[in-house]
Amino acid sequence: MQQLILKKNLSENKMKALIEFLRNWDIEAEFKPITKISSNDKKDFTLSVGIWEDSDINPEALRIQAWKK
Repeated sequence: MQQLILKKNLSENKMKALIEFLRNWDIEAEFKPITKISSNDKKDFTLSVGIWEDSDINPEALRIQAWKK
C-alpha cells in the first residue's frame, strides 16, 4: 500500500478530477477527508488513566522500582 499526501487543500472539483485521472490509469484511489480534533476534545494523558486507573501507584514509586539495584 502506498499513500499520496497533498500539501494543500484542493477544491472538490480538483479532487474529483484527480481521482478520476488515477482511476483512468487503473490506479485504485479513494478520497478520505481528515477530520481535525478541536482543542476542547483533547484529553490530558496521565498515569492515572488506562491500565493504571485502579492502581495505587504514582510516578515516584515507579522511579524507585526502576532504579533499584
